[in-house]
Amino acid sequence: MTATLHELPSPLSLYLKAAASATRKPGKLSRLPPLALRLAGVRPDAARLAAYCEVCGITPSEVLPIAFPQVAVTALHMTLMTQPKFPLPLLGLVHVSNRIEQRRPIGAGETWDAEVRIGASREVRAGLEFDLLTDVTIDGEVVWTAVTTIIHRRGGGGSGGKRPPPAASADDARLARYQVLKAAADTGRRYARVSGDYNPIHLYAATAKLFGFPRAIAHGMWSLARCVGALEDQLATPPTVLEVQFKQPLLLPATVSLKSLPESDGVRFWLLAQKSSKVHLTGALR
Repeated sequence: MTATLHELPSPLSLYLKAAASATRKPGKLSRLPPLALRLAGVRPDAARLAAYCEVCGITPSEVLPIAFPQVAVTALHMTLMTQPKFPLPLLGLVHVSNRIEQRRPIGAGETWDAEVRIGASREVRAGLEFDLLTDVTIDGEVVWTAVTTIIHRRGGGGSGGKRPPPAASADDARLARYQVLKAAADTGRRYARVSGDYNPIHLYAATAKLFGFPRAIAHGMWSLARCVGALEDQLATPPTVLEVQFKQPLLLPATVSLKSLPESDGVRFWLLAQKSSKVHLTGALR
């Protein structure tokens, strides 16, 4: 049975629970319990939405950016995974991909309900991979869905079971467009204020080093949204599908190249390091 919440726990209490989850010992667990939570009466704050658009380089409009509903319920995801029945430690979970489908644009002033639940889980070379499912409903109709794929690493191997996107042909290379994007040192802190995701790996070099990173790394959902902001003028209408696979962390500060390739139904894109062969993410927007 899905429990319905009308308000969320405080961010501090959620992060204390997330830290306490470090003691969880899932062992050789191969399946996660089908947990679910529902949040009723979501209406994003206008100031928060404006700040999100600013930090992600998205042009404000009368409808929500395609990835914003997931950001608006970040705390609901954390509430679900800090429940005692969720067996994995939250620290160390790695976000590997996202697929968002928007069946119709959501008005910036509309009120909606959100449900999050644990979907399929599977063993892959690097550990246990699972889907976190999110639905947004308005008047009983599902208008927006997301599949967030996450991996709990168990050592060794690659990042998961996802296949790489098809390589671009020589003709594709000639058609590709490039943009230079900059990510300032404080990007993680600015994005944390609008998303509520204060994972220490994103905030400061000192806190990121505690988890093995030389500097703070950008939130994956920021990188995704920044690409959308840079590509939005290539679509004639609001996008209906956004797919992204995360490849390598983006260390802050950074200057990166966004490569895009127009297609008949949208645009394919890659976020690339400027001074190496590193690929930070690949995706499609249509």
